[in-house]
Amino acid sequence: MAEADLSGVLTCTDCGAARISPVVCTECGTIFEIPSDAFALFGLTRSWAVNPTSLEARYEALSRACREKSATRQDFREKSSEAVAALDAARRLLLDPVERAQYLLTSYGGVARDKPVRKREFQTEVMEIDQAFTKARREGDTARLAAVVLEAEEKLASAIMAAGQSFTRLERSLVEEVSAAADALAEARLWRRKVDEMRAGLGR
Repeated sequence: MAEADLSGVLTCTDCGAARISPVVCTECGTIFEIPSDAFALFGLTRSWAVNPTSLEARYEALSRACREKSATRQDFREKSSEAVAALDAARRLLLDPVERAQYLLTSYGGVARDKPVRKREFQTEVMEIDQAFTKARREGDTARLAAVVLEAEEKLASAIMAAGQSFTRLERSLVEEVSAAADALAEARLWRRKVDEMRAGLGR
């Protein structure tokens, strides 16, 4: 799923230039309200899909505007540091798949768990990895150590992929349900008009 861009609807109230973020105008340096939402800071809709290259480009443009344009203006000098700090924190969060997943989970009303539901199976996997690592380190088996670390990294990647797939399915389902609701609402409005017309015709 491609990331969604919200910047097309934003313009600067000072200079009229298009903005890629609600935070700052990259043309004149005007700083607006700083959203608390990490995605909104970069003018993106909340989604699992984040393009690192696109995000970095936005970060560079926005942070440069804050440092080079906003900071030179007396009315925004203090706020520019706050905006840069917010952009830095949001960038780190969105580029870290685990932190991004946690953020999305919370935003959807989910509650973080210390351990997965499949607790016993998961604990067995972790214990086996720990035991293999401890044994390889005790025996000085560097090849085995590297293999155990690689196995743990693969499990991490698999868990991140599973989280991403879940969020993607959730987002797709939300879009489909919202679309279905919009269709149903359009039908309801049309039928209401038709019923009103027919009732009015009965009274003639």
